[in-house]
Amino acid sequence: MANVSVTIEGDINEVVATLRGMAAGAAVISVATSEPAPAPAGDDLEELAESRAAAAAPAEAAPVEAAPEPEPPAEPEEPERPAADWDANYVNSFWSGLSDNAREAMIRVSRSPNHTQRRVQLMHTLNLSQRGLSGSLSSQGHSRNRVEKRFNIRLPRPLTYDKVEDVYILDPGFANGMRELGMS
Repeated sequence: MANVSVTIEGDINEVVATLRGMAAGAAVISVATSEPAPAPAGDDLEELAESRAAAAAPAEAAPVEAAPEPEPPAEPEEPERPAADWDANYVNSFWSGLSDNAREAMIRVSRSPNHTQRRVQLMHTLNLSQRGLSGSLSSQGHSRNRVEKRFNIRLPRPLTYDKVEDVYILDPGFANGMRELGMS
């Protein structure tokens, strides 16, 4: 612990005022030098008395403002990718990232009228539970993200699920790309 010595000099009223100010946390600290300050003359005595009284009076509590929180560093903005439609090149790149069950599901849906197939029928054909089918089709999101980054584009979802009709629908551009590559 630090050891501090304080010397307060002046008349009793000044000493009491200084102690009260220190107790309130508003003490004025001055550093004594080995050289005495020149003695004030005439009008300077009144100014000195006023300044000592102001220094000795307890400071009024000023509202403490909280420091503003620093803003988090801005993430580098990725330029928006232009929208594109599926073509044979994108389909070919996408296809390699799919699970075998996802490939088979897309082939089955591409062969259905209007590229639409009921979920129950697709589950039965692939011998998968609802969870198994959904899990297999999750690979299409990862594969699509990879293709979009590689070509710096935005592509529509190749296979979507319509909850109201309970069917899977294959994007027409994706179905055309599959046909061009001989996949359907």
